[in-house]
Amino acid sequence: MKKNTTKVIKEANKYLVFQCILSYEPVTVEEIITRTSLSRPTVLEVIRNFQQEGLIVKGGYSQPTGGRPAELIHINKEAKYAVGIDFEFPNVRLAVANVKNEAVHGRNVSFELSDPADLVLQCLLEEVECLIAESGVDRTKIAGIGMGISGTINRTQGKSLHIKRIKGWDHIDIRQVLEEKFGVPVYIKNDVDLLALIEKQKYLPPDTEDFAYIGIRSGIGSAIFYHNKPLSGIEGNAGYIGHTILNPEGPECACGNRGCLDAYSGEIAMNRRYRQLKAAKAQGTEPDAENSYDTVSDFIRKAQEGDEDCASILRQAAYYLGIGISNLVKTIEVETIVIGGCQNIKGTVFEEVVKTTIEQYLNDDMELYVKLHIGQLKEEEYPLGASSYVLEHFFEKPSLSLTV
Repeated sequence: MKKNTTKVIKEANKYLVFQCILSYEPVTVEEIITRTSLSRPTVLEVIRNFQQEGLIVKGGYSQPTGGRPAELIHINKEAKYAVGIDFEFPNVRLAVANVKNEAVHGRNVSFELSDPADLVLQCLLEEVECLIAESGVDRTKIAGIGMGISGTINRTQGKSLHIKRIKGWDHIDIRQVLEEKFGVPVYIKNDVDLLALIEKQKYLPPDTEDFAYIGIRSGIGSAIFYHNKPLSGIEGNAGYIGHTILNPEGPECACGNRGCLDAYSGEIAMNRRYRQLKAAKAQGTEPDAENSYDTVSDFIRKAQEGDEDCASILRQAAYYLGIGISNLVKTIEVETIVIGGCQNIKGTVFEEVVKTTIEQYLNDDMELYVKLHIGQLKEEEYPLGASSYVLEHFFEKPSLSLTV
């Protein structure tokens, strides 16, 4: 018991010191002692270990304040790396990030909607291999691979249970597949949870502790942060807002039900509706190939260029999304709503319709305090939520275990 407790305390001290350096660098030993409330011998021991492991470097001196200038401590950004994958079929974005979660290299790949599971998996492995090779990083410094994935997951087992739109994608042990190929720890999580994580880290005010993040992707997802912590559910599927039913007699959804939010506001449903409208105008001949795929950003651009079909689809998608968000607000009573997962919606009819619909269906008192924000993440930043998830595990704050 004592041996185990001592080990956990040492790991907790390492966590505190590293987080202090990461947050306030460059820092001096005295600053670390003050901010962590750890003893000088403890801090000096941790610093010495970090230097031996190559996690930190020393360079420069603090401004003199009457005494001897103190040496400054910095994070060695090249000490460790993480691979992040934003798996939002048919679009997949990948990045290698350093220990400060700064992207050093990225890749994007777009699949055909008809691609089967075995082909998708094989291509994914090849893309990760190419990403690492192109980045030029030392493979021994890769701490792990993080993957944000749509559909239902089993986070404990590391499995992607279902992605209905990928033929044959059923109970895929994605963690095992990646670990066997690359020999590093693999962490999977809902894709929208990881978008919310990186949005919070990079763009939300530091005091934002409670918020809901709505991800507009191939489907609609949500992530909920309460008291600064994500509400993930038993196996990581909390916030599955896209399959809440708005109308049991509505259009068929990929999940097999009718009238889900996804069937109105998800990108795949919007693409299907667009092809139907074009086919009707072309007297049954679809001018667009079945595998063509437009994001919400594409729909916005086309609507701004005068495509009335795109404008109509956007208004309908925004209307039902507004209803879904108002239902969510009534359920969890959250103050801040962030809409993200897509680009260039700020100042558009899409944003306007979402906002007015939320106001229409919220109770008057709720309407006064709910704030709607448009996410600021750039597309190339999407994989950084997954890489951040890896780094969180690598420098995870230990919890005291009573196991001998």
